[in-house]
Amino acid sequence: MSKIKFYSEYLPKRVVNVIRNITANEREFRTHDNYLLVVGLIYMHQMSDDASYLHFSPLSREYWRTTIGSHYSKYIDKLVTEQVIQKDWVLYVDDFGNSSRVTGYRINPEYLHDECTIIRYAGTKSKSLSADMVDSTATGRDAITKLGIKPELIRMQKGKALEWVETNIADVVNGYLNNDYIEGIPKTLPVLVRIYRDNDGFTASHMSVEAARKIADEQGKKLLYYKDKFVIADEEQFNRIAVQNLSTHYMWQVKSFLPDNFNFSRNRNTLRVYSKLSSLPTALLPFIRINGQYIQQADLKCSQFALFANMINYYLNHSGVELIAKFKKKQAKSFVTGLVRVLDGHKNELPEEGLNTTSPIINDYITNDVYQYLCDALLHDFYSIIKSELNLPQRAHGKGIAFRTVFSKPKPENELVRQFRHLYPTVISIINDFKEKNGYNQFAIGLQRVEAEVFIDNIWKEAKKQGINCFTRHDSLVFPINKRKEVEQIINDVFKSFDFIYRVEFEEFNADEIMHRLINETDYVDYVDDFDEVFFYSMLHADDDNKLKDNELFWEQLQEITLPKHVEQDYFNYVSLETLWQIYELDGITMETQLALEEDIANLQSNYPIPQFQENTNKLISKLIEISNS
Repeated sequence: MSKIKFYSEYLPKRVVNVIRNITANEREFRTHDNYLLVVGLIYMHQMSDDASYLHFSPLSREYWRTTIGSHYSKYIDKLVTEQVIQKDWVLYVDDFGNSSRVTGYRINPEYLHDECTIIRYAGTKSKSLSADMVDSTATGRDAITKLGIKPELIRMQKGKALEWVETNIADVVNGYLNNDYIEGIPKTLPVLVRIYRDNDGFTASHMSVEAARKIADEQGKKLLYYKDKFVIADEEQFNRIAVQNLSTHYMWQVKSFLPDNFNFSRNRNTLRVYSKLSSLPTALLPFIRINGQYIQQADLKCSQFALFANMINYYLNHSGVELIAKFKKKQAKSFVTGLVRVLDGHKNELPEEGLNTTSPIINDYITNDVYQYLCDALLHDFYSIIKSELNLPQRAHGKGIAFRTVFSKPKPENELVRQFRHLYPTVISIINDFKEKNGYNQFAIGLQRVEAEVFIDNIWKEAKKQGINCFTRHDSLVFPINKRKEVEQIINDVFKSFDFIYRVEFEEFNADEIMHRLINETDYVDYVDDFDEVFFYSMLHADDDNKLKDNELFWEQLQEITLPKHVEQDYFNYVSLETLWQIYELDGITMETQLALEEDIANLQSNYPIPQFQENTNKLISKLIEISNS
């Protein structure tokens, strides 16, 4: 049987039941699909925010008109009446600090702890798209239909991931709390602060750090710094909320990790590629396998600042015309053209030469601050340099200053930008000049465009061309661990073609597990020093089918499953949906079989299921019956 093509949502079971009840007597499939799409969009936005799964997602009238149509209110009003969704006024703050009040929406919190299930759209593929695809179009992104990769071979060990989340989520939250960060920033710096109430809700407001401290003291609470957010709350209360929020978000990320729903899209403005994979928390990457292999991540350090420095360096070593010619995407070329005009206007303030990209050696006789910026951003850890030069407590403060410089308006300067200007006065003048001529947010957007052309249109494109199954996370590439040498060569060739200097860090996620396996499963290794990592990593292939009988967890899970007594040619009439879910969760089954099970589960949940299972599903059930009877 050929692979079933459909679009679907992954929603709490009681939410699905309400949608089915509302649309039970509707003859027009669009009515069913619009109710499903409204709920899918709200749920996606709500679960995508790891800061508060109870928050109301800000979605404007324009957003709903674009995604649903001018008649959107009739669907929302009905869902509110049925108590599936709730709405309230919320403060929306964009990436550049602009705020506005809009209506926010959320799924009724009572339903959020239900098990989730797949519900299909009733319309044909051309008429009914999933929530994340519709959202992509509404937010200026185009679907990528020709990927050049195999999503079905990018899998997650869901059982292990869920167990890890349950055991370790409190430690993750503690790792994100960094209250010492507050001590290293100016008291007068305006920041957005979330003030939590006793009912676990919060309000958000801009204020100085000093004012936030005063409010915290008056309320008998504490000013906290969690991830990139300032929070006023009772510490015990906030820890409880944060653990619940992050746990819910991570579990949703794991359970909704379905290859058919990766849905890659590209932002028409920033050129960044978005998908389920690009938004995956780093903490869950250890549970990803590509082609059955462990993974690595190649991460460009201090990406946007390194690329900005490289463009200045190229301008000095070659010319503005040649720099513009390096870029092919019109959005990136437009940004670089504007940057070259600004650099031309500051030519007298620039050093006579840049760094040699083949063998960069620092010339101590050049005292120009632009040259110093090139050395710091291209040859060192840029954020650590800022920390050291300004006597800041943490590297995070250096990173904060750098990003505030990029995202803030040129006037008035905040205290952090003034500190940055102390180090690189000409660089700040160049950045501010660009912002004044092109719009204050266009500098940050332009750097994202350059980053995207380098990573998406060159590194990712070439990796796919060479048959490497991989995906990007904006300024990094995630790939099978046995392709390390090929990826290193691709990255080197791409940066060489731009005549750029780069520093890439290769991050491993399963070093202890790999070492344990090498020692216990091979005759080659007794000590860490005994092996060449890349060579032995490439020799590790998970042959799970042959190891089922030796898998203790598999045996424990199998005892809980009620299987048919006899082997059949097809098990459609012999295996229930509940049993199929239990089989899907078995430890050790192959990726291809998991994919077949996902399709059969969705098929059983549809209004008109096809009366047969996938070939791999039938084979697995027969094997399980044989194992159980042996």
